[in-house]
Amino acid sequence: MFSLMANCCNWLKRWREPARKVTLVMVGLDNAGKTATVRGIQGDNPQDVAPTVGFSKVDLKQGKFEVTIFDLGGGKRIRGIWKNYYSESHGVVFVVDSSDVQRIQETRETMAEVLQHPRIAGKPVLVLANKQDQEGALAEADIIENLSLEKLVNENKCLCQIEPCSAVLGYGKKVDKSIKKGLKWLLNNIAKDYEAITERVQKDTAEQRALEEQDKKERAERVRRIREERERQEREEAEREGRQIQEEEADDENMPSPFQPISNVICENEDREKERKRQKELQEGRSNNQQMAEMEHEEEDEDENEEQDDTRQTAQNGSTATTGEQDKKKTRKLHLKRKHRVDPLRTEDGPMESPTPPPPPVGWATPKVSRLPKLEPLGDTKHSEFYKKPLPPVANRPRPNGDTHDIIF
Repeated sequence: MFSLMANCCNWLKRWREPARKVTLVMVGLDNAGKTATVRGIQGDNPQDVAPTVGFSKVDLKQGKFEVTIFDLGGGKRIRGIWKNYYSESHGVVFVVDSSDVQRIQETRETMAEVLQHPRIAGKPVLVLANKQDQEGALAEADIIENLSLEKLVNENKCLCQIEPCSAVLGYGKKVDKSIKKGLKWLLNNIAKDYEAITERVQKDTAEQRALEEQDKKERAERVRRIREERERQEREEAEREGRQIQEEEADDENMPSPFQPISNVICENEDREKERKRQKELQEGRSNNQQMAEMEHEEEDEDENEEQDDTRQTAQNGSTATTGEQDKKKTRKLHLKRKHRVDPLRTEDGPMESPTPPPPPVGWATPKVSRLPKLEPLGDTKHSEFYKKPLPPVANRPRPNGDTHDIIF
């Protein structure tokens, strides 16, 4: 009863614990199947995976753990960056291509370099013997022997587990059971000593950052010394040649960075485009206003000319008209401006005839002709001279043998 209560309390304690953040590094030679393994665990299809250039970061949830996996490229030129991620890792996943027997010695040397690093030694290591589905793949015992795995883990005091698997046979919930088993083993061993490993990770990370800052300062100091030495030599040469010394350029630290965030560049481009559109609209509005003013000015001139003509005509008519005609009311002619004028309709153009509808298609719905059309007489109605007259008698023709025989039609 007491043990049951203790187990319940431990279960409630683990259930209430917050999710633990764990960082893993996945290393191995190129073409070993690291990216396919990560994609299979993540739930993506591991088929047709491109080689990793640099590294890729994957975040996923495994039980009570928030796992971050750094998938590091395995090429010879890229392996130098692995050490930059050792300080942040709680554990290591080393992927081995069990079907590549020719590179097994290179795999052994690479694994020895990883396990012997001071920031990896003592951390749990999971070895995945991948590509077991291919013909000629090494078995688990052969891989342990060829890699001298027992000797390496004992010398560096690393907990180790090897799992033969195949990353391309499934993904998501159907991922290889050996991969699930190995990942579960690795996380459980990290959880057993989580506080100590986390403290070590924080210490190693702080030391690495301090080293990076120190390297940065030393590099800046070397650059400054080289620049000062070059300026001193240029000054001495200028003094010997008797020419003026050019002004010193501003230091790189004080110079503004030529690189800007892409969002700022996009905003500046949008503002420039809006300003350009606004200027264009203003210019178009001004040109339209000028055209309207010119048109109104022309219309006013035409109206004034027409009024002057009318006054001249009325003056001439008034001088010659009689007194009775002068008493009549004078009608004022209505002047229409150009914009008020309406063009008369052209009556010679009749209404447009609607286009003739196309003939119906010939098919099942085409009506049949009930009877033949009536034949019309030909234009020439004159009969020959033998019309309605009996035929003339046929004479008997002699045969070659002298007999005669009537020809019957």
